[in-house]
Amino acid sequence: MAVNLKYSCVGESVVRVDADDKLLGRMRYTGDCYDKAHYHGRTVRSPHPCARIRKIEFDDKFDWTDVTVVRAEDIPGENVLNNFNMDVPFLAKDGRVNYVGEPVALVAAPTEEMAAEALKHVIVDYEVIEPSLNVFDSIAKKNLIYGDDNVIKEYNVNKGDAKSVFASGKYDVFEGTYRTPYQEQAYIETQAMIAVPEENGVTIYGSMQCPYYVRKESQKVFSFPPENIHVVQMPTGGGFGGKEHFPTVIAVHAALLALKSGHPVKMVYGRAEDMQATTKRHPSVIRVRTAVDSEGRVVAIDSDIIFDAGAYSMASPVVLARGAIAGAGAYDCDNVDIRARAIATNLIPTSAFRGFGAPQAFFAMEHHMTRHAMRLGLDPIEFKRRNLLRQGSVTATGQTLKDPVALGKCIDALLEKFDFNGLYSECKRQSPDAKKRRGVGFSAVFHGAGFTGRGEDYIKAKAGVRICPDGRVEVLCGTTEMGQGMRTILPQIVAETMRVPFESVSVAVTDTSDVPDSGPTVASRTTMIVGKVLKDAAEKAYEAIKEAVSEETGSDSVSCENGELFCGDKRFCGMDRAAELLEAHGRETVFYSVYSSPPGVVWNEKTFHGDAYAGYAWAATGCEVEVDMETYEVSILRLATACDVGRAINPMLVEGQIEGGVIQAVGYSLSEDIIMKNGKIQNGMLSNYIIPTAADVPYVEPIIVEEPYWNGPYGAKGLGEMPCVFVGPCIADAVLMATGIDLCEIPITPEKLFAGAKKGPEKK
Repeated sequence: MAVNLKYSCVGESVVRVDADDKLLGRMRYTGDCYDKAHYHGRTVRSPHPCARIRKIEFDDKFDWTDVTVVRAEDIPGENVLNNFNMDVPFLAKDGRVNYVGEPVALVAAPTEEMAAEALKHVIVDYEVIEPSLNVFDSIAKKNLIYGDDNVIKEYNVNKGDAKSVFASGKYDVFEGTYRTPYQEQAYIETQAMIAVPEENGVTIYGSMQCPYYVRKESQKVFSFPPENIHVVQMPTGGGFGGKEHFPTVIAVHAALLALKSGHPVKMVYGRAEDMQATTKRHPSVIRVRTAVDSEGRVVAIDSDIIFDAGAYSMASPVVLARGAIAGAGAYDCDNVDIRARAIATNLIPTSAFRGFGAPQAFFAMEHHMTRHAMRLGLDPIEFKRRNLLRQGSVTATGQTLKDPVALGKCIDALLEKFDFNGLYSECKRQSPDAKKRRGVGFSAVFHGAGFTGRGEDYIKAKAGVRICPDGRVEVLCGTTEMGQGMRTILPQIVAETMRVPFESVSVAVTDTSDVPDSGPTVASRTTMIVGKVLKDAAEKAYEAIKEAVSEETGSDSVSCENGELFCGDKRFCGMDRAAELLEAHGRETVFYSVYSSPPGVVWNEKTFHGDAYAGYAWAATGCEVEVDMETYEVSILRLATACDVGRAINPMLVEGQIEGGVIQAVGYSLSEDIIMKNGKIQNGMLSNYIIPTAADVPYVEPIIVEEPYWNGPYGAKGLGEMPCVFVGPCIADAVLMATGIDLCEIPITPEKLFAGAKKGPEKK
């Protein structure tokens, strides 16, 4: 008789495998390595937002003997980052700089002090050009930065006939314009890379999200065979999108200096340089117009979305794609017109940030829906719920939602914990003269996990498992740990699939010479996409081991429980013999699988129409705020959110993701406000760029909703980005209810509320 399998790992709150090393300070980050046997690299940067470089000179009064210098003409291959539009130079190209902080030249020296001093003796002669410092100047072609119109990318989403609906005069039409700011990723560890010259190549160690991006994009610079560009991800202290594309820039800089000097070169940005010179979240200006019928149904949506891409495209095309898809919110509407554009300006390039373009688009649409409900005298939550997408609905891009839509489940779960209706009524009854006024807000959102459209088919994520001689199982994937818990979650999936103890599964070092390309660690794809590939690979390994045991013993009833192999109900051996048995019976000990999209997914990139994502996660959020009407300070009293995660592989880490994302979004909503003057960030330090501290963190109540996704590992969906999507409009709604002050922008600072109060309350 077969043994009764009881072992389970998925669904358990396993403690993170890296927790002790990080808490006790044992983890070695990039800045901790190569303390003596290396040169230090530094970057010469433009002080102007737009200028021509007349010449670069080197002060002959300075001793350059031990200093290595790299200029654009020293780059052996293409001086361009191999990103979406191939427009980002590693060093200022064609004698022109387009933003403050653009790299112009590089220096490296044996000591940090010498490298810093060398920077002072690089003399660059600029001819200053009048810049375009906002999207509207760029749209007016004040200064051509990109192409002949400064439009880096444009998408149009069309469904039905919105123009005719608005022109009919039959419906209540309401229009608003909404603004969102830059946001700094504020990761704990700043950008850092080490490059070590090799005989016929280079080895790069560093803090990064996407090692294969660094390897692929470096090839055109150095013309080495791929195997000679060896990239190793070091422990990474946070990324949030800021370490997706930008690390390739600093990696190439370090490698250029290392190969020219013949020494290992370490480049570690200080906090000020990191904030002044690296990419941010896209600011946006979004105009939304809605038409509502007499029954309170939205019959048409028209939206014009403008993202400030900065001087170069970076990840703007894919960020904008998310924004366009989220432009109609989570609402079922038959007539939709969305125009989305990423515009070039002479400002710091913007790129990937947790949530991509969804936080901007959902802020505009969700807050607009609340304002339209208030205009009509309707309860915002009931108005929104009446119009939400459901199973069978057709999205703005023309995708029929065939799988269950968990928004209803999320709202029900939220309302069990958060008495929105009671609080809403209570807030409406409070005195307008109260010194402290309360308000509540509600938002409902979705997030598509994985890359948009056919993106996952292009990537073809590959991952595998290796059966080691001592019985351990090693996860092989190019996915990176940057604080989200990947090195815990993926072993849980593999352990569950192979029926082995969690402790016997580990993740190999993310080294391009040893692990396959699993695609970038972005887009909420690690658990849902890479986890699915690993589950498939683990199933192959499990079946191969059973077959080898069957051939060895002649038994046709082989099973595994907690790492022990059984024939019938009798133990045969432990997993420590698995590799030996596989080899003895002519089988491999490494098993790979490759991701393929579910059947029936159809996407047309040219028309931007079809199945935008194979699967969606959903969330409903409520918050209660208190506003001091004398100081205009906003305090979040409570925030509860119900998130559909498909299946919580590790509930504790799911809650951690929700809480962390919410706190990051609270900063985006209330305090994080980059101040620009003449194209330069004026508050580029954590002392004056205000992120939430422990004292500012509200009570966050995460509610896990599970609506399994049939093509996810054990039903899991992606979660990482969604907590950054729903907070902004929820807080804005609550502040509007509390104060009547109609800002239509974030961050909602006391200064803005004070100025808004002078204009009078929002008319309801």
